[in-house]
Amino acid sequence: MTESHNPSLTALLAPLETALGSRFEKEPIWAAAAPGRVNIIGDHTDYSEGLALPMGIDLYTLMVAAPRDDGPQAIRVFSAEEGEAELSLRGSESRRGDWTDYLDGVLALYQELGAAVPPFDLVIGGDLPLGAGLSSSASLELCFAALIERITGHALPPLDRALLCQRAEHDYAGVPCGILDQFAVSFAKEHIAMLLDCRDQSVTEVRLPDDVRVAIVDSGVRHALGDGGYAERRAQVETAQNSLGKSLRDSGLEELTLIPDNRVRQRAQHVISENSRVTAFVEALSANDEVTAGQLMYESHRSLSRDFAVSCIELDTLVTAAQNAGALGARMTGGGFGGSMVAFVDRAKTVAFEKALTAEFRTAGFTEPTIRWVTAAAGARSWTLT
Repeated sequence: MTESHNPSLTALLAPLETALGSRFEKEPIWAAAAPGRVNIIGDHTDYSEGLALPMGIDLYTLMVAAPRDDGPQAIRVFSAEEGEAELSLRGSESRRGDWTDYLDGVLALYQELGAAVPPFDLVIGGDLPLGAGLSSSASLELCFAALIERITGHALPPLDRALLCQRAEHDYAGVPCGILDQFAVSFAKEHIAMLLDCRDQSVTEVRLPDDVRVAIVDSGVRHALGDGGYAERRAQVETAQNSLGKSLRDSGLEELTLIPDNRVRQRAQHVISENSRVTAFVEALSANDEVTAGQLMYESHRSLSRDFAVSCIELDTLVTAAQNAGALGARMTGGGFGGSMVAFVDRAKTVAFEKALTAEFRTAGFTEPTIRWVTAAAGARSWTLT
């Protein structure tokens, strides 16, 4: 487990191709893949013009598809994880309140741009866990977008594709997310993390240390950002900015006294300090100072847990266990309210880390955690199979 042995795209595609044949009696013509993402540092900063440092990971959403010629103007969809659905090409009058809203949104927005989407049969799968804080929704959106572009020839630049998928999540899934997830999945590159400036939407490549491995540890607590906690945090950040009369990106900790509400002040304190941590983290990596970078990850988690209140007892326990197990740094990652922890671990100490982390988490009364070792992967793409 000390090296990344995640399945190849070829291996992951095989059961999807089989499912397309058994469900729809079709041979696949098109395929698409999109990675998940882990945010190394910089959470809940993206919707206030802040900074973040995500990377694509080699855990994927995949799709295979074939033309449909039996008459109905619709896309038939099958997912072993989620079940069957049908997407009308004439538009959906109402939201279903489930995973298909993400697909409906992407489909509708491409049609608005003039993409002539034909009926087709679609199978969705992969090994990216749902609800684990690894951007499964953005991965689903970007994978479907890449597939539509392959089928229709209506290609968008990576930035426009990311913004379209963000809009789909806002307008169709009801999640007022920032640009972090869609940009990370769209712009991801192998071996590279991305410093994302959410003000000017620029992406700067950041190379990670060769002697550090990235572990993602699933807390087992599933979250749904559409449940309201995420929207509440975003509203509190906007209230803080209204109190200060400017973006939190341009604000300092010394200005927090101008915010009258204590809870809103705490949310702002996290965002302001988190932006500073992202900058300091990138500087530490540039100086090969992995110790400082790791400590900034621990500080980030404490801020997310105490000031932004988006952690949970399982994530807090995992971060403490990771520190006791010798991780250079660890923190919850993603929107919060469950999901996963990300940890930086010395490449020579991964086996010891796994054993110590697992033992402490189980001693605390929780079930054995799922540990995934990941590498930086390329962003969403599609291809023709035949």
